[in-house]
Formats: sequence, structure tokens, C-alpha cells
Amino acid sequence: MNLSKIHLYSKNVDSRSSFGEIESGFETLAEQILEVGDVNEAMRNLVQEGFSGEDDRPVGGLNDIATSSEEERRFLLEKYSTDQIQDENLRSELESYKFFGSEPLTSDTGKEVLSRLNRLDKLDESIKEAMRTGQLENVDLDDVEDLLGSLARTQLEEILRMISALEEAGYLLKNRDRFKLGPKAVREIAQDAMREIFSQMKKGNLGAHDTFKKGDWGDLTGQTIPYEFGQSFEINLQKSLFNTVVREGSTIPLKMQSQDLEVNEHEHLTQSATVLMLDQSRSMGMYGTFTAAKKVALALYWLVQTKFPRDKLFVVGFSDYGMTIDGKDLPESTWNHWVAGTNMHHGLILSRQLLARQNVANKQILMVTDGEPTAHMEGGQAYFSYPPTPRTLEQTLKEVKRCTREGIVINTFMLEMNYFLMEFMDEMAKINKGRSFYTKPDQLGRYMLVDYLEGRKRKV
Repeated sequence: MNLSKIHLYSKNVDSRSSFGEIESGFETLAEQILEVGDVNEAMRNLVQEGFSGEDDRPVGGLNDIATSSEEERRFLLEKYSTDQIQDENLRSELESYKFFGSEPLTSDTGKEVLSRLNRLDKLDESIKEAMRTGQLENVDLDDVEDLLGSLARTQLEEILRMISALEEAGYLLKNRDRFKLGPKAVREIAQDAMREIFSQMKKGNLGAHDTFKKGDWGDLTGQTIPYEFGQSFEINLQKSLFNTVVREGSTIPLKMQSQDLEVNEHEHLTQSATVLMLDQSRSMGMYGTFTAAKKVALALYWLVQTKFPRDKLFVVGFSDYGMTIDGKDLPESTWNHWVAGTNMHHGLILSRQLLARQNVANKQILMVTDGEPTAHMEGGQAYFSYPPTPRTLEQTLKEVKRCTREGIVINTFMLEMNYFLMEFMDEMAKINKGRSFYTKPDQLGRYMLVDYLEGRKRKV
């Protein structure tokens, strides 16, 4: 009997390559990175679980390989019996596997079965190590094929091919046994986030909150406005002549008067400095809102990078403490799994300090949160309490006042609606005159990006 032909790998796949374009492969990984906040953990998940390849064909991962190995082992143990093995040493080694089948093994077949079981054990060890590290290099593909069949090998080759392609394309950078995201990956993730959010927006949402001021610079809007003394004399002759004809009729010569004059309207986009305060408290992760908030942060980061490069955008995360987050690190930012606290006070301190260094007139904080402040700073130390103490609320509102005195507008986007949060936001609004929005996580980007765009528009 040729045991090398026994393969029970049952993953529903075929032998064609399931890995299509590099972009589709990266999308699979990017979804994991946004969810778990760590490229290496995302790689481990992908290696373990597999992915959907071209035409949605499933590519099995190490979990499927491990299951197949266990099924192969069980098949042998259920099939054979060691009762008739005469060689005591061989019998002793075989019985360590606890056979419970009925077909008696001979010495020759017993040696072959024992060898196969030993090889399955070694394969299992290499699979466990690969699951731990996310690295497949130490998994012997020849053994996989010989023990579990060619389809099992194909699945691992597909994963290896995808990882290699991501490295070659610059999405992944490898240092020994660790990966980090390349600049191309950060750019792609941010672009995807912006595309996703803008695809949800309706054109009617834009242009709803324009404010007007006089001036004579900016981009043409295609509209005209009546001329007022002191404006740039950039007359729109066609519209001015039309006004004269309407007033006087078509008699020649036309007698144009000052009230007939119209000038071209311009749109001035103000340079701004913005801090996005991103709540990283435990509740943001536990209730599934952090990934949505992070996507919005990435979209805003990319929007500023590509459309408004003169603007300044900073990101401050806050949980038990506040911390600045570099734009390139946003894809791997995550919520605080271990320590409770929503230290809005420290987040506002850092935000105010960042904006104080910017020589622009338009300064704002966009804060995303799902709860009221539950921690504040005292002597460089964070103090946490839930429900929040009067001291925490008092210190946080004092920092709101400092921001207000420095001309910083605070707009808040609430992902949860409860009495304490709403009451606190009312107090903030009285002090700062900023706005508060309640929105669901999947609508956050629609609110925030429109607010950002409208906040920097001026008609002149």
C-alpha cells in the first residue's frame, strides 16, 4: 500500500491561481490592518485564515492546513490496529499514537505509518510556529504536498506569492521577521478611506454653510455680484451691459451707471490649522466605533495632503493620556485595550500647544468621542474616575476656555448619545461657541469632511 497517495485535504478550491491584481491582494490585508491596528497581527490573521482571491475563489490558510493534518492523522488511527505487530520497539512507538482501528498493521506498513505520523507531527510544529509569527518560510511545501496533497500546497503558495508581490510593490517593508507598512501602503489606505467616505456624500451636502466676506483674491466661482466702492474693479462687462439694457432699453448710446456694474465673484479658501482629536478609549474599540473613526482620520489626512497642502493637520489620540499620532502611523493606530480613561483634558492641552505654533487665522479642533471626560491631568499624572469627578469636568472646561481665548474653535462629533455627554457638550458650546454633532459611525466621515471643507470656504 502506498501511503503517500492518501490525501484528505478538503478545502473547496481548485488548482488555478486565485491571486489576481496586486491591488486586490492589498485590499485584503488593508482591511485587517484597519481592524486590528497592527500590520504584523494582520499578516498573522491572513496567514491563518486565508483570503478570497480572484473571482472570490477561497484561498485556505494555515488553519485549514492544520485541520487537514489532523484529519489525515485521525484517518490513520481509525483505520489501523497494532495488535499483530511483533517488533516490540516498533509496537511501542506506534502505540504512543493510540490506534483504534481494525485493519492490522504489518511491520513494513507499520514503519511507513509511523514515519508518516512523525512527519505530520513535525509539520504541525512548523504550522504552529508560522501561525505565531505569520512567516511561512519554515513550512516545508514538499512535505505539505506529500502529506496533504497538491491543493494544500497551492494554497500556501498563493499566500507566499501575495506576500512577495506586496513586498516587491513597496506595500510591505520587511526587517528580519517583522513587517512594516511602506509609504505606498499608507497612501493607498488613506486614498481608499477618502474614496469610501466621499462616495457616501451627496452633492447637496456641499455648499450648505457658506459665509461671505469682501475681498479681491481667490478662484473665480463663475458668478457675479454688484460692485461696491472699495472692491477690486474687475468688472464683468457682459453682465454690466445686460443690466444697463434692462434698465434703459436698447437705445444707443448706452448710459451705464454705477448701479449697473457687476464684478466677478471669487472664492477664497482660507489657510487653516486643524487638530483632529481621536478618542482611543476602550469603549471606542469595545463597541466597534474606532475603525470608522480611524478611516475618517485617514481620509482627512489624505485630503489635506493632496488638496490643501498649505493647511496644517495634526492628529491627537486620547485615552488615559493624550498623544500625537503621525499621519503615516494612522493605519496602525488602535484603541486602548488595557487602561480605562477618556482624558479629553490632556488631548485639549496637546492640541492647543500644537495650534499655538501655527501662524494662521483659522484654528480649529475636530474632536471625535463616544463619552464624557473621565480623566484629567494633575502634576503630569493622569487621574481616572468613572463616573467623572467634578474636578475632571472642571479641569477639562478650563482647557476649553484657554482654547477659546486663543481663538480655537472646537467642533465635536459624538458617536454616542447619553445624558452626561450631552450635558458636558452643552457646557463646552456655551464657552467655545463651537458646534456639536451626533452621528452614527458610518456617517461620521460625511459630517466631518463636509464640515472641514465648508469651514475653509469663503466667498469674496
